[in-house]
Amino acid sequence: MTFSLKRIQRVIFIGVMCTWMTGWSIHAQAQNLTYTPTPNNPVGRAPQAIATGDFNGDGRWDLATVNGTSDDVSVLLGNGNGTFQSAVSFGVGKIPLALIAEDMDRDGVLDLVLALSGSDQVVVLKGDGKGLFQKVTNQTAGKGTTFIASHDLNGDGWSDVVAINSGRFGYYPPFNLSVLLNDGKGKLQEPVVYEQARGEGMFPTGVFVGEFTGDGTADLAVTWSQPSWSSAKGLVSILRNSGDGTFTPFKDMQPGLTLSAIQGADIDQNGLMDLAVTSLYADTVGILLQQQPGEFQALEPIKVGFAPVGVAIHDINGDDKFDLVVVNRDSNSLSLFVGNGRGAFTSVGHFGVGATPAAVVVIDFDQDRLPDLATASTNVDGVSVLLSGGGAIPLPSISTDVLVFEQGSDSSSSVEPSFQEVRFSNIGLGLLRVDQVHISGAGAEAFTMQANTCQNLTLHTGESCRLQVGFASQQAGTHHATLTIQDNASGSPRQVILKGVSKG
Repeated sequence: MTFSLKRIQRVIFIGVMCTWMTGWSIHAQAQNLTYTPTPNNPVGRAPQAIATGDFNGDGRWDLATVNGTSDDVSVLLGNGNGTFQSAVSFGVGKIPLALIAEDMDRDGVLDLVLALSGSDQVVVLKGDGKGLFQKVTNQTAGKGTTFIASHDLNGDGWSDVVAINSGRFGYYPPFNLSVLLNDGKGKLQEPVVYEQARGEGMFPTGVFVGEFTGDGTADLAVTWSQPSWSSAKGLVSILRNSGDGTFTPFKDMQPGLTLSAIQGADIDQNGLMDLAVTSLYADTVGILLQQQPGEFQALEPIKVGFAPVGVAIHDINGDDKFDLVVVNRDSNSLSLFVGNGRGAFTSVGHFGVGATPAAVVVIDFDQDRLPDLATASTNVDGVSVLLSGGGAIPLPSISTDVLVFEQGSDSSSSVEPSFQEVRFSNIGLGLLRVDQVHISGAGAEAFTMQANTCQNLTLHTGESCRLQVGFASQQAGTHHATLTIQDNASGSPRQVILKGVSKG
């Protein structure tokens, strides 16, 4: 395979994606690896990619997804126990499909970089260190950008971006990849595009940045497939970095069928970067061990779940050897394999997650020093989190979500409030911490709280707290407010709608 170098031209693509809802399994155990699911964390419609980082500087891992149907990004701030606050979503543009968290402007705060497949762009969102993001730049990348990776490609100390342009998964050529260098201020320069010159009709599906040619520079390993997903053709191409962020063809390999994702690590612990690639059509993951610079040994493909679309390489069992986590789109599962440090892997089972998982991250969300798993689950519009080690999580239960008060006419200058009780309970296994309880809204002055036993309280399993909400108003009419309870469980804060009707 050869590549030609040229400047990209802007092409606009508009697409439509469809979703549906299915269920998911709730527990799995294999050998010494046990995972406990948390409640589904709702995000925007049809999340396609997931990234993690400490976005608000509190020392806890947070999550972000890009949502291909609602055209937005959802940010979920972590509570430090494997649960997350309710997602905050904001629009970003047409059909976002890829996402990474990276400090693009070197200010010590994570930014978000995403690919807009519908407008053929890569967008940089600057983080403010409090969990919020603001667009600072957008740059044309190529037709139907579906995947991105970041790395310092030219040795200037700034993170650059590689964009995979598959024309929406092989349907709308041209197919290519583009390199967008950082301008030294956190913005991206115009892309340099690498295309397949022989016209074989293959499209790129993923890229991993690593050292593959023995010269100490960051090279590219790119997976390619043919537009027909049932084709037997699949290719990994290695592009050599010239040292300045430009690339030349180096090596092609054919490790499997219909390659869909790629990741790298020193799997066999020989000091050289190896590769793991997933085959969507064959339901396998292939291992390519780098024996010496630029020379790879392909091992026998490993069977996984149905339609693998992502792979993560991580030490999941704490033995200082790399293991595999494979995302299976059509079996709604993750396949886990423990490695022996020499390139061989043993299956430890398949773990159910939300319907149609698209991507996975591996990180210690509950701070127990054991890596947890989180997937972007496209067909449940949410993030599924599996906590390792049988993690205990809190699960709140609130006695009501609406309180309605009626107050008759009273000519006196003093009106005594009528009270109703709200009960807040922990029906989960972890500690439930109540951080704040308050009433807000346009009609908040008509409502009061008393006997509040919930404020700054930690509830063990089965414990409850109570508070009394009262309503009284001298002004006739309908008054609205909200009772908000902020806690450390998934989906916080909780809200109870308050409505008071005074006849004056």
